[in-house]
This record gives sequence, C-alpha cells and structure tokens, in this order.
Amino acid sequence: MKKVRILVACGGGIATSSFAAMVINEIAKEANVQVEIHKERIVDALLVADEYDMLCVTSRLNQTLKTRIIQVGGLISGINEEKVRETIKQNLIELANE
Repeated sequence: MKKVRILVACGGGIATSSFAAMVINEIAKEANVQVEIHKERIVDALLVADEYDMLCVTSRLNQTLKTRIIQVGGLISGINEEKVRETIKQNLIELANE
C-alpha cells in the first residue's frame, strides 16, 4: 500500500483545516492507511492540488481538478459526520491500493 498524500484546505488554512486534518489522520489510522497531510488556504490549495492524491475542503468547492475532492465540512459541523467519515475512509483505502 502506498502512502496517501492529502491536502486539507479551508478559508484561512489554519483553524478548521487543522481540526479536519486531525480527524482525517484518526480515520486513516483506523483504516490502517499511511497518510501525509498538509494544510493550506483554499485559494492556494487550488494551485498545488494536483501534487496530492486527495483534496479535502471544509466548504463547497466548484472546481474540476485531477485530484479527488472531498467536502469534509461535516467533520466540523457534525452534519452527516458519519457519512463524511465513511467517504474519507473509502477513498483512503482506494488510493492506498492504487
């Protein structure tokens, strides 16, 4: 299995992306997937997203990129949190096995 490179992005690249990154790291451990997580402001993330396997954003993003984009705002708000966690886990496993 390969290490999955993840970019977590929010408006400022600090608060909500830090919390989301912490939760994503926990999900990866539960799934036995090694990850490398970086955080960025969403406007800057769009410039480097192709360097990562997965882009996790805390707000809506209406962009088409080569990188998988997962909306992870539910980790922050608690809305549909279990569904978001399962989506992250499934994508991590798929990417690790590519």
